[in-house]
Amino acid sequence: MRVLVYAYGTRGDVQPYLALAYALRQAGHQAVLAAPARFRPLAEQYGVDFAPRDDEWLGILNDPDVRRILESGGFRGGLDGSSRKQVQRRLRAEFSRLLPKILDDTWAAAGGGADVVVHSQEFVDQGQQVAEALGVPAVLALLHPYVVPSWQYPSPLFRFDARLPGVVKRLSYVPLRFLRLETATVLRWRRERLGLAPRRGQYDMLRRPDGTRTTVLHGFSRHLVAPASDWPSGVHTTGFWLLPSEGRWSPPGPLVRFLESGPPPVFVGFGSLSGNDPRRTGEIVVAAVRRLGVRAVVSGGWDSIRIDAPPDDVFLLDQAPFDWLFPRLRLAVHAGSAGVANEALAAGIPHVSCPLHREQELWGDRLHRLGLAPPPIRQRDLTADNLTAAMRAALHDAGPAERARQVREQVRAEDGARAAVRVLEQVHAEKVR
Repeated sequence: MRVLVYAYGTRGDVQPYLALAYALRQAGHQAVLAAPARFRPLAEQYGVDFAPRDDEWLGILNDPDVRRILESGGFRGGLDGSSRKQVQRRLRAEFSRLLPKILDDTWAAAGGGADVVVHSQEFVDQGQQVAEALGVPAVLALLHPYVVPSWQYPSPLFRFDARLPGVVKRLSYVPLRFLRLETATVLRWRRERLGLAPRRGQYDMLRRPDGTRTTVLHGFSRHLVAPASDWPSGVHTTGFWLLPSEGRWSPPGPLVRFLESGPPPVFVGFGSLSGNDPRRTGEIVVAAVRRLGVRAVVSGGWDSIRIDAPPDDVFLLDQAPFDWLFPRLRLAVHAGSAGVANEALAAGIPHVSCPLHREQELWGDRLHRLGLAPPPIRQRDLTADNLTAAMRAALHDAGPAERARQVREQVRAEDGARAAVRVLEQVHAEKVR
């Protein structure tokens, strides 16, 4: 079986799909990961065939206006009226310029053919269009539970734990059908590159061209988000897709010496997305570490945390696989992205979640409700006082640590990537019958 796997975004968005491609390869199948070009070295490290896609759009995350928007929770909170319109026009123009390049790379990745196409819900993926052109099944692979409509869970228009009537939750998915960008560009690409005529439902990732339901893979644990009772039978909540690091990474000497020179430290890292003042964030982190008297491994990400002169009890981390690092630590302070949260759960350590946007809030809220973390703190509200209090609660209250140990056993037993491979094998088998 040859599987084409599409993913787009930062490392936290892409790595689970690489883990899925790697699991396919381990099961004796061919897998090609089509992802932003910057992830080629990572894919090659795992022996996974790679098809590069234009990644210039990811540079928008470094734009000061975009950081301000993320930090404030949206355009309205981050910018005044005049600036908001200017930034919106500029971002639309950039997306219009770059989307054709991304789409052309998307189709080029299918040059070797495929038996199954796996893709995310990202608009730039359009994996269902590629599958239609190839005449093979498309499988929608998701890292979040708010794409398949449900009476139990609302769409991203509301907080995941919002107390709403079931009918409101279900109807909250309707507006998302109309939130599509650059449809003319996609239609032209579909006609000129893929040779497909327009049809009804061509943007619906949840339906095949014949109108039947698409198979959906949920790459998160049912112990974190229980499957909704009204999700169709073709929705499979497999567990996390984790990428093993053993034998592929050697820790640098300074990191090993720091870990061995004292009690297990805490981890602090907010990933690739950040607000507009990383130096202030670094000052807050150092202050909290000193007040608690702990040691810390701090990952600056793409300049999300900046510490110019780290004290002896703070180690600045360039990069390290979390499945190697987290079992050696006491606590993970993170933004709440699915990837980091998954790795901390698998390591069995408690959390402090500091989300920047709604998607990260979802996981922060779930971790808190399950007793694995104190209430999340939005990064825009972060202070030395509230970060210290949250870390103290996670470190010294018995509940989060004990609950983390229990959940570790549950999520490790799922073997999510292998479970997802079995579903894909079944989809392929049904196609060839």
